[in-house]
Amino acid sequence: MEIQLKLYGSSKILSEKETLDIQLPNNSDIKKLRDILTKIISEKYSRSDLENLPKTAAFFSEKDEVIDDSYKLSNKEYISIIPPIGGG
Repeated sequence: MEIQLKLYGSSKILSEKETLDIQLPNNSDIKKLRDILTKIISEKYSRSDLENLPKTAAFFSEKDEVIDDSYKLSNKEYISIIPPIGGG
């Protein structure tokens, strides 16, 4: 199955577009998406500031609801990734 990941903040480096199409096994959840993103980042990007992105980012459904790691994804679903924002 394929999902479309809307990129925000530092995650925008993952694609020249505003979204990233990701292939996942059927019946995947957000935990699996985090695993796939970790693999994509480790294979394509050497920037250490992206290393923790999949572990620390929040994910949102098409309804703009925060979704947890057990959320089951659907084919062609549109998900947003929001990296943590630091400051102080």
